[in-house]
Amino acid sequence: MLKKTKFFVGIALLVQSFTFLIIFIVLLAKQKSLWKTFLIIGLAGGVAGTLLTYQALKEDKQFKAMMAAVDSLCDYDEDRDDDFEVMTDDTASEADFE
Repeated sequence: MLKKTKFFVGIALLVQSFTFLIIFIVLLAKQKSLWKTFLIIGLAGGVAGTLLTYQALKEDKQFKAMMAAVDSLCDYDEDRDDDFEVMTDDTASEADFE
């Protein structure tokens, strides 16, 4: 699953769950027979949305921590002057490469 998709699906499920719970309240007040269905779907969507959102945020936090650790390993001082010596072979001639 793509990195941000899990988060957005979780948010969408939470919004859908909230809407179903509002419909549940309206149907319960009118004594309609579908109120149980909307309650069950609303609660299931809420649980699934909460789990997906939590997992996405947890994975994002772990990814950021891992990237910070990698950046700290690769970090070096900018004011450090390294003189690199280029090694040359004065004994080789062009005839050696023909």
